[in-house]
Amino acid sequence: MKIKLWETKPRLWFWLMCTCAFAMTSCISVCGDYCIRYTQTLYKVLLGTGAAISIGVTGLLVWLAVRAYKRLEKPVQANAVIFALVCAFESYALSELCMNAFVYKYYPLYNVLGYIMYAVPFLLGVVIFKHPKVWFCVWQLLFALYSVAQYYITEFRGSPIKFTDLSNIRSAMEIKEDYKLTFSFTVLVAVMWIVGMLFLTIKTQLESPKLPKRFITLGAAAGASAFFFLLTDYTFNYGLKNRIICLNFSGAEESRTSRSVGSLLMFYYDGVYNHVQIPDGYSTEKAEEMLDAYKKETPDESHTPIIIGILNESFADFSLLGEVKTNTDFLPVWHSLEKNTIKGYVTVSSYGGYSCNSEYEYLSGNTMHFLPLGSAVYTNYLDSKQDSLVSVFNDMDFDTVAVTPCRPGLWNIDTAYKLLDFKTSYFQHSINLPSNLKYNGQPADSVLFERVCQLVEKRNKSKGAFYWVTTMQNHAPYDEDVPGGVTLENSDDLSAERYLNSIRLSDQALGELIDYFKDYDEHVVIVMFGDHYPHLPYFAESLYGESLADLSVADYSRIHQTPFVVWSNRDMESQFIEDISLNYLNVLTMKAADLPLAPFQQELDKVMKEVPIISGFGCKTADGTWYQTGEDTGSYKDIITEYQTMQYYRMFDENRRILKQ
Repeated sequence: MKIKLWETKPRLWFWLMCTCAFAMTSCISVCGDYCIRYTQTLYKVLLGTGAAISIGVTGLLVWLAVRAYKRLEKPVQANAVIFALVCAFESYALSELCMNAFVYKYYPLYNVLGYIMYAVPFLLGVVIFKHPKVWFCVWQLLFALYSVAQYYITEFRGSPIKFTDLSNIRSAMEIKEDYKLTFSFTVLVAVMWIVGMLFLTIKTQLESPKLPKRFITLGAAAGASAFFFLLTDYTFNYGLKNRIICLNFSGAEESRTSRSVGSLLMFYYDGVYNHVQIPDGYSTEKAEEMLDAYKKETPDESHTPIIIGILNESFADFSLLGEVKTNTDFLPVWHSLEKNTIKGYVTVSSYGGYSCNSEYEYLSGNTMHFLPLGSAVYTNYLDSKQDSLVSVFNDMDFDTVAVTPCRPGLWNIDTAYKLLDFKTSYFQHSINLPSNLKYNGQPADSVLFERVCQLVEKRNKSKGAFYWVTTMQNHAPYDEDVPGGVTLENSDDLSAERYLNSIRLSDQALGELIDYFKDYDEHVVIVMFGDHYPHLPYFAESLYGESLADLSVADYSRIHQTPFVVWSNRDMESQFIEDISLNYLNVLTMKAADLPLAPFQQELDKVMKEVPIISGFGCKTADGTWYQTGEDTGSYKDIITEYQTMQYYRMFDENRRILKQ
């Protein structure tokens, strides 16, 4: 006699088939997503076959579960407390799936603490409600939305959601149209997963505990919460010491940290522990005494140069990472500049995004080394007036003008420019570009620079002028062909080829701008730098030959080093500089323009000699040693603390002089 197993014990087989189906969906996600990413045909065939088999097996399991469900004599029943714990585990597993991470962690306490964060909300539903189905459904949806958002944000910018992103929602909405939600097996599986769990929740008859047991459940939830808060400090420090947790290093390591610790737990750690530190022995008097040690020089009023500072979106040189074979040079202008030129590679803190941090480092002379790397300075910390390169020019009675094709809400730049004291600002709605030529869906650099030339011609020639320009041409995503004439020969990464074509046109626009002012009858200085590398991780890893997350601080620094140039139409000694970070670049700007340094710039000039590179992920000292942020810098600790003291005063001290003026 043939036995149909699902008919003998349908309740057991129903739950078993559901569990196996959920487990198999992770195979669909992993095989499917890697199939899309791999370019080699053999891997695509193997992974595609694996995804197809996983889909078939999952379908069979679901079919068996349905057969077993139909043979149940009573509705599916479950204890509400046990079902709450199952829902918590499902939400926990889904969040890890969306980060392409194993549920099991190397350090088991991370599993325990991470699971508690999901379990407590569900257990509270059992305590509060006699029929907690709606509560369970709401929390499952919230955790699912968080998981999918985590997946897409990590895909777009190379690092997971951070606590400070909560204050950057407005900025995210400003650029949401620049990104497209592409098809992903991971997201498909997440949707299948949450639909399946919601179906189970609705169809399951929950046996709610009586009042005394509900108090016991409340006590268990409270005990778990207490256990969580007692151990978070210990587990966080354990992670730091054993390099499981890396908060201020790189997008790749932040992603690996999130996978190693747990998505939601790492989000909590980031919010609680990743904050601004007050320098040792700090006082207002100490900081002001430091700045007062420098003499404030009076500029020559007859010297009225024009300074044009350009933050060039995602302008980077991938040949620093490895051999990039192309049919033509993708940075011919930058490579050809020699006369009256200071150029090289400047180390920036950002990678794949956070342009506002690069903008701030240049304009302020402050560094992300003393700030959480995941923070956006304009939205998180710039809430009152600060001195900067702009205020230095204002003190000299220069015109200070900001020109950007961005919306004013992006990174709160409208507010930031007011607090940095720009006299005039042009945004997307008021910039009046001379044509609508666009690449990557953004205004072409050549058009933007043409508008800058128009503003220069209309300026008050009795004054000096500082024009701050931010571009958007090279902004991701790179899903449109750009007519730059570059063919990538040692990779079939189409996004990378489109990017190289875009920066070649950007490089060409820089050359046209320099040609325009080459024989100008006034002193003109043009400063240009890339704000960060684009998020093209597979292309970068193919050049490095290894994963970005496995690189040393020194090796990883290369993907934070973008081309910069300081050009003058007057005689100036040419240099090629390899060791400099973005916070020092405004010092070079002043020197190239033959202008005196402000006291804080004199301090920067002093620190630069001892610590030529200091950035969010680490620093390089004068002896050539690299240190990751947080490491003991030995004999250089005092000069770094001195810099930190000056920066804390200029950013956070409520008694700083600029607020009293």
